Amino acid sequence: MRVLLVGEFSGVHRNLMEQLAKDGIHCDLLSDGDGWKGFNSTITIPKRRPIKGISKFLFPALDFFGLAGIASYLENRNIIDRLDKYEIIQFINPLAIKTFGAIGNLLLFSKLSKKSPKMFLCALGGDLCVETFYLSGKLKYSPWSNFNLKRIMHYYQNMSFFFPGHIALYFYVTRKVKAIIPGLYEYKKAYENNKKCTSIIGLPINNDEYRETTPCSGKPVRIFYSKKPHLGDYYKKGYKYFDEALKLLDERNIDYELITANGIPFSEYKALLAGCDILLDQTLSYDRGMSGVIGMASGMITFSGNEPDIEEYYDRKIPCINAEPDSAVLADKLIHIIQNYNDYNALRIASKKYIEKYHSSKVICSKYIDVWTKE
Repeated sequence: MRVLLVGEFSGVHRNLMEQLAKDGIHCDLLSDGDGWKGFNSTITIPKRRPIKGISKFLFPALDFFGLAGIASYLENRNIIDRLDKYEIIQFINPLAIKTFGAIGNLLLFSKLSKKSPKMFLCALGGDLCVETFYLSGKLKYSPWSNFNLKRIMHYYQNMSFFFPGHIALYFYVTRKVKAIIPGLYEYKKAYENNKKCTSIIGLPINNDEYRETTPCSGKPVRIFYSKKPHLGDYYKKGYKYFDEALKLLDERNIDYELITANGIPFSEYKALLAGCDILLDQTLSYDRGMSGVIGMASGMITFSGNEPDIEEYYDRKIPCINAEPDSAVLADKLIHIIQNYNDYNALRIASKKYIEKYHSSKVICSKYIDVWTKE
């Protein structure tokens, strides 16, 4: 079997590629590295050059019609032309290569579909269906919960999925693929009425990359704050609730050490992670993103999405602290953990075992293969 994975989402496709190789399956990854995270790929697309000068004023109009990035697609078309045929091709998102823009990705999908009889979509990241679901109000909170007109530019990326070019891309991809594979609870709920939607296949992780952190002893509890650098993420991922909670800890003179990761390459991210005790992921997600999975794989006490709906859907207890968007509640939970840290050793151990059982690359990879090979 020959597999081509297109695009990246926090290492999901990289981890799949590495596991497929271990299983003796040829796999290529076509990617731009997922922005500043810099994930490796076998076929690398250069990142979009910074937008300067008059291009800044033209970009919104070009993006509206899906033409922003078309020049980048044309510049890299020879790379795509040289690709061999594959049995399986999977896009991580309709907008799999962000630097190509909407129409560039539509052309990419069209060209690659001639190289494979089986095209798939992994539903991760924003798209028309997901953003429409968020705006429906069916969840208690979502990345749109902090939206107001003053913050409109910080929600530009989310709004762009409703632009004509992106709508055309979305319908083209979702109608052509054989299956849509949601990676998290929110994506499953968004796509559940689409007959092509499969069961959730969780985020894969190579457990060997993350050694279990050593419980603190005689030193302040170390809190790892997985905070992204963009102000838009501050609102959409609910970082303000963590910021306010940490401020409450400071006002109460709670002793802890804060380690932050702001827009650094993934290799540096992992180095900072080692030795920390608690991980703060995000507060406006029902399910756990990759940072939450990584925290649990490291045996850390992880604050991420874990609403009761999640445990009910998966029909199992998940050893993760639900990071609800309430700074006072978050502060109380953090204080209790810091002051009773040894009582949480069982949670740390359970977290690591949970990821080994439900998120290991080997387990997740076999689930993808089952979907890909199903007739």
